[in-house]
Amino acid sequence: MKYIILISAFFIAISSKAQDCNEESLLQTPGIWNESSGSTSGIVVTDLTREKKVVATITAMIKSKYTPIGVSARLNGRYDRSESYMPVNSYSCNITPLNFYCDGKMIKTADETSTSFHISVNVFDVDIYDTAQGDRSMAEGFNVMHGLPVEKDGYWYFKEKDANLGFGMKGKNCAWLITYDGKLPFAYVTKKEFLKKRKKILENEMLMTAASFKESLKSIEMEKGFKETEYKNDPEKLKKYMEMSYQYTKDKFEKLLANNEKNYKPEFDKIETQLKMSAEELNQQAIVRLDPNANLSSYLFTDDNDPFREVLIKPNPGYFNKNLPKSSPQFFWIDIVWNHNEPIATKFREEIMKAVDFAALKNMLGK
Repeated sequence: MKYIILISAFFIAISSKAQDCNEESLLQTPGIWNESSGSTSGIVVTDLTREKKVVATITAMIKSKYTPIGVSARLNGRYDRSESYMPVNSYSCNITPLNFYCDGKMIKTADETSTSFHISVNVFDVDIYDTAQGDRSMAEGFNVMHGLPVEKDGYWYFKEKDANLGFGMKGKNCAWLITYDGKLPFAYVTKKEFLKKRKKILENEMLMTAASFKESLKSIEMEKGFKETEYKNDPEKLKKYMEMSYQYTKDKFEKLLANNEKNYKPEFDKIETQLKMSAEELNQQAIVRLDPNANLSSYLFTDDNDPFREVLIKPNPGYFNKNLPKSSPQFFWIDIVWNHNEPIATKFREEIMKAVDFAALKNMLGK
């Protein structure tokens, strides 16, 4: 009966606004909660029980101070599969607010939105539990953040930044980390670490490039054998092939192979020079950007004010208390993305953050 009354009240509110539906009225229209359960496969039952209790506590915190306005707030928990290389499990409480909109005099709910809100447990938006993989491992050599957190009032705050909402639209993104006092669940990379890693990456890249050129030369010789058989009765065609195709291509790749080490030498020289910096400089944090003027992939050291900055990070296993259950919260990541040009989304951002009790979340760490 309680739920019937609530749903009826909602539709009465919708009907009362429908006659003068506009942007202003939508900002006053009571919203609804739309809750669902998340995926739970591959998680130990005892861990899942604890994780659901944590998510329920976070949900209760949010719902005690936030009431949806102008949106259908889809709320669910997400419970990620336990990974052996991680000292903790990761899971989250997520809210996706679908805007109300006017269809003539009727108020309807959008099917999608660019706005999202997450309070994640033991998970960050960059991998902090493993080393760089794939293309990243052959570029910077470390995982990358695009801004430094600032410690403020006992928490870590990431400066508001532009966010890609898709379809060419730009929005905003804000984020916070709640951690053990003064600590971070990842570690920064020093300039010395970066330079040594880049040197190894370039050495491997140079060898791979040489191997590729040699393979191309092998293929050229194989093709020559096929053509000699094909044109054995047509010396003119064979002569034309040898002069116009075979010799040109062979000369090209032999030159590339001969100049391979020479092409990499300036970058190696640059790294060797940088490795001769003082111990104090080499121990400084590495914030880098691609050098737009270099022929090869080359990086410049920069600072947090550079819009193209990449803050290099690596795992920090010493942060985590391994005596705790893997389900225990050891840090929280709060993240919100929204369209700042959209009044309903802006109102959601303002109101939802008022509902986040940072002190209560901090008190949950290690429990």
